[in-house]
Amino acid sequence: EGEEDYPEEYAKFDGIETLGYRVLGVQPNSPASTAGLVSFLDFLVGVNGEMLMGSGEGLQEGDEYDDIDFPALLKENNGKELELLVHNIKSNSQRLVNITPSSEWGGAGLLGVTIRLDNYGGADERLIRVLSVEHNSPAAIAGLVPMTDYLLGTTSSSFDSDSALAEVLMVH
Repeated sequence: EGEEDYPEEYAKFDGIETLGYRVLGVQPNSPASTAGLVSFLDFLVGVNGEMLMGSGEGLQEGDEYDDIDFPALLKENNGKELELLVHNIKSNSQRLVNITPSSEWGGAGLLGVTIRLDNYGGADERLIRVLSVEHNSPAAIAGLVPMTDYLLGTTSSSFDSDSALAEVLMVH
């Protein structure tokens, strides 16, 4: 029990207290869009006065963290307003956001958001800054501005290192 429910990729997060669900994408006209969630910069860290990730306080070796089952909570509250605690890495601040999960909004999921477990501690320091752009390159065509723009990620991953960016570029 537990092994199948705990993907190996999550092991790197053991003992980290600054965990949340990073917003990777927000669908237009979704509950997440209406609530003003911001891709890559916002982390969902709490709901209705409770932290999503258990503190681990008092855990014995081998005990499970007392994390909230966020997908199950959303299903249980379909059509009911929830209060999310959102941490924004750009402003390094937290805000409360009211959001109503809904299967009726016309898109995928109850919130219309793509999220992934991530560490928000120091996340603002793990960004990739655009230093230069070659004339007529894909970066130039996309309108990237040197020394101003940052590459944050895709809808399925965040770029926390240049190797993460390189991996995506090799695949595409």
